[in-house]
Amino acid sequence: MDTCWRTLNKNVFLVSRDGSRPLLYAPLQGIAMEVNAAFVQRFERALQGDADSANALGMEAAGIEKFIQTPPNARHLLDPQWPQTFEPASATIFLTHKCTLRCSYCYCHGGEGADMPWPIFERAVRFTLDNARRQKRDLRLSFHGGDPGACWPYFQQCIAFIEQACGEAGVKPVLSIGTNGFYADAQAEYLAKHIDNATVSIDGSPEVHDLCRATAAGQPSLERTLRTVQAFEANRVPYSVRMTVTAQSLPRLAESVDFICRHTRTPAIRAEPLYARGRATASALGVPDPAQFVAGFRQASAVARQHGRLLTYSGARITGVFSSFCAYPAPTFGVTPEGNLTCCYEVLHPGDPLRDPFFYGHVPADGSGICVDETRVAAIRAGARQRREACAHCFCVFACAGDCAAKTMDEPLEGSETPGRCQITRALVHDMLRAALEGDNPLQPPPAAAANTRSDASCPCEECAQPDPALPPHPHPPRGSAP
Repeated sequence: MDTCWRTLNKNVFLVSRDGSRPLLYAPLQGIAMEVNAAFVQRFERALQGDADSANALGMEAAGIEKFIQTPPNARHLLDPQWPQTFEPASATIFLTHKCTLRCSYCYCHGGEGADMPWPIFERAVRFTLDNARRQKRDLRLSFHGGDPGACWPYFQQCIAFIEQACGEAGVKPVLSIGTNGFYADAQAEYLAKHIDNATVSIDGSPEVHDLCRATAAGQPSLERTLRTVQAFEANRVPYSVRMTVTAQSLPRLAESVDFICRHTRTPAIRAEPLYARGRATASALGVPDPAQFVAGFRQASAVARQHGRLLTYSGARITGVFSSFCAYPAPTFGVTPEGNLTCCYEVLHPGDPLRDPFFYGHVPADGSGICVDETRVAAIRAGARQRREACAHCFCVFACAGDCAAKTMDEPLEGSETPGRCQITRALVHDMLRAALEGDNPLQPPPAAAANTRSDASCPCEECAQPDPALPPHPHPPRGSAP
């Protein structure tokens, strides 16, 4: 799956697979086109100021200059001006460490720990709500964990408080949840009435899903999860599905995607290779080989498109300019059960080795305030810039922006070793560019092609399913032609 590239200019790259059919790719300009060797030679000379080469390509010097410059609409994204004060109008509440499942690959030891004390919860919500009211914005709250199903009465109490407080403040609450979906029918109906969107973890068929995602008692979980999905569909709650792919489940990835497409209406499925930390480090599960993951992903993606669905991977995107992999350096306002402020969904426990790079403050146990360490915030933002700048040589730098900070910090490499996620991202971004040039929009599900498909989807990406105002909007995919 060797993806080859070289840098023609800091904003322009020549990309190919195994050296054949190269693409001229200018991500900041949103341009991709297939070129031949003669075009490349003239284009390189034109970039160096050769007017005759530019004319031979039918381009004026001003046109060539556009390839060199960073467009004005991208500058503020590459060098964002962070707010001087910490006034988030959105928050992620990690209400509990408890969980109804004991997934063998859980990165945060779900099920081991306690609930968030009420004073911490109330302070986090009131702080965010006050900011939203003052800024005349919706209050966006997302629940992650652990899973609220493991502290259900407390979760209902929290939802009631949010809805009442927002009603009194005249602010609209927009609530989302990242969940295992393991609920009783009445719980699923409650969620469908009170949650605006969701991400549900489903790994595939029962043989695949239940192997890693068993209950605390060791029982299967998929049947209940699918009933929750059906409740979401019946109540028209937007949701997406997330799969974790292990070395053991990878050979059945296409089959698993087919199962999900046949049993849900999700417009989008996100497939991510196993992240070996937390409980996964003590299990016998393996991280998929990058080349095998790409091959399996391509096969599974074709199956998804036959059903009118879209299979995605977090690092592969051609939707514009990203200053960081996610919104963490804003920093995102995540509150752990102990009251620590974290900017990463995957770093939650006080004893996590990565707590220092991602924890930047706390809410005291009595809920008396929000304490932000500005030195830590500055370090987080500087780290995001450094991570992107260190990847400036790569044609995916504006897509993944240095990749997931937690994963890159957690998996140090030696010498010139290439991270597996980088290999995957480069191969799949190249696939997306090829698809765009061939007239197949890789950013949207195709019209449903299978007779048994039940799709009524809208935008497929997780960024839209759980919108974050810190993320840039989705521009059009690259355009281009073959000269």
